[in-house]
Amino acid sequence: MTGKPAPRFWYRCRSCGHSRASDWRDLPADLTGTACNSCGSEEITLYELATRAAVRLPRPLLPPVQRYTCCHCGGTGLDSLANTCPACLGAGFC
Repeated sequence: MTGKPAPRFWYRCRSCGHSRASDWRDLPADLTGTACNSCGSEEITLYELATRAAVRLPRPLLPPVQRYTCCHCGGTGLDSLANTCPACLGAGFC
């Protein structure tokens, strides 16, 4: 059987509800600018047909992890004798 391979992804627009099979074989590395063919909205959800995994675009931003500098070693991860800090276990933050 020759011809186009079967689509691996299905997409659905969250704005207008338009959905169709995607012609991608694999997800592109950079998904910015991916938009609905019907309304042009960038709020789409991609579904992988084999595993039913979903990728929501645009991807939600995660807040940065708030870390506090270790009060025993000052963020170096070592104590005054150059041993691993027992308070932060050498990470430098608590």
